[in-house]
Amino acid sequence: MQADGTTSKRVIEAAIACILDQGFYRASSNAIAERAGVTWGVIQYHFGTREALMLAVLEEGTRRLNEVLLTAEIDGGTVTERIASYMDILTRYYGSVDYLAFSQVLINLAHDPRTSQQTRETMTRISESANPELRRLRRQVLAGTGIRRPALRSLLFHALRGLALSHVMLETLPDQVEQPQQFPEQRRLLAEALGMLIEAESKRER
Repeated sequence: MQADGTTSKRVIEAAIACILDQGFYRASSNAIAERAGVTWGVIQYHFGTREALMLAVLEEGTRRLNEVLLTAEIDGGTVTERIASYMDILTRYYGSVDYLAFSQVLINLAHDPRTSQQTRETMTRISESANPELRRLRRQVLAGTGIRRPALRSLLFHALRGLALSHVMLETLPDQVEQPQQFPEQRRLLAEALGMLIEAESKRER
């Protein structure tokens, strides 16, 4: 058998691939084991239960997000340029196809009444782990604007993440040729619109 870390990583990658191919509930233990090239007994040895494996998938997603954020810095002299830079950073994670698997795990574990309390507490902990770095980048984007409204500050993240997610979802659908071609322009327009909104709000708050 390969080293524990290598086997665990292979199983997690197999679980991500199965979720993307078949959906959260159809990504059975046997299907994941077959794709990983191991037995379900091996998966049980490393993770214990399917729920624990899905939690490990969610932790892998958070690890990737933190990896992106920890080395990221906002560039640009204007608010719009800094928003575009922030969008580029967020798209590295939220615009990746694997994020569709991570979001399925998060939604289904959160809504399944059988999910254990320990798993729910761990989900909360890992979901919050990226917040300090996200706040750091947001401060860089909004530097000098004086923006204090919580709704507007959070809108910046939700709007940019939403567009990145919309892009990657459309790219996975068949016969979507025209929409992906519009993505660069849509990203530019969103950055400009948010930039104008923030600049207008900044003038009001001064």
